[in-house]
Amino acid sequence: MHDDWGVRSARWSGIRSEILDVRGTRVHVLRAGDEAAGVPQLLVHGLGGAATNWLEVMAGLATSGPVVAVDLPGFGRTRPPRPGASRVSANARFLHALLDELRWTRAVVHGNSMGGMLTTLIAARETERVAGIVLVSPALPAPRKELPKLSRKTMGRFAPFFVPGIGTAVMRRAWATLTPEQLWKDTVDFVHGDPTRISPEIAEVGIENLAYGREVDWRLPGFVAAAESLVAALMSGRALRDAIDVILAPALVIWGDQDQLVGRPVIDHLRQRRPDWRVEILPGVGHVAQIEVPDHYLELVGSWRGAMVA
Repeated sequence: MHDDWGVRSARWSGIRSEILDVRGTRVHVLRAGDEAAGVPQLLVHGLGGAATNWLEVMAGLATSGPVVAVDLPGFGRTRPPRPGASRVSANARFLHALLDELRWTRAVVHGNSMGGMLTTLIAARETERVAGIVLVSPALPAPRKELPKLSRKTMGRFAPFFVPGIGTAVMRRAWATLTPEQLWKDTVDFVHGDPTRISPEIAEVGIENLAYGREVDWRLPGFVAAAESLVAALMSGRALRDAIDVILAPALVIWGDQDQLVGRPVIDHLRQRRPDWRVEILPGVGHVAQIEVPDHYLELVGSWRGAMVA
């Protein structure tokens, strides 16, 4: 953690680590921007990620107001207060409490992957407080008939979490046999359309996050609990579809056509269900656009927010 992440990269100058007390839980966040200027923005990472997943875009987003990226309970540097606190339902409630702690009456919420699922749930619940949402390769349901179109790699990644206990065994085996560097390379090769776009600084931070996860006893069970609940929410789908239908805030959906985790049927389903939402498809980009193509990400968000104001 740093008082100013500019010590790691000039691009991250002005981003600082802080610890917030959210209903008794010590929560690590990254902050940037002027609290007195513009509508705040909250950034929510995906499964296995951390607040640092947003480092490449935080300074750019902060030119229009305050920005906070959070380590969800069970991830990054935020120890979950109890078993199960990293589950999707618990983290949706946590985001409500976090907005209360930040004292934000209006906010734009960005969510990537699982963070997109959480953003959808909080936007449906907080119709007055959420001013807009940016869903980056969101983990949202597709029609069941489209499930066979999922890649074998994707099914292989998530199949262990369909049955309680198996996911834990698979994760323990991976952590025991692979170094943090090997785990990072495996992840990057899978989730990014072009891994060469990932900056050395982000790679260094990502490896540190994986290494830290091995030092604490809560990271692995936190990941597994979140993964199991995410799979269950997607397989049911009803609560998420209901949430999509009632959101009042304008939405921007960003998806890379090389995404191996969130398939095209998810995006097509969103377009059909919410034709009022803006959808941007990025050629050659994978699952985490804000890391892989941060400048393009900022351009899209800036254009979308400008249209909201106009």
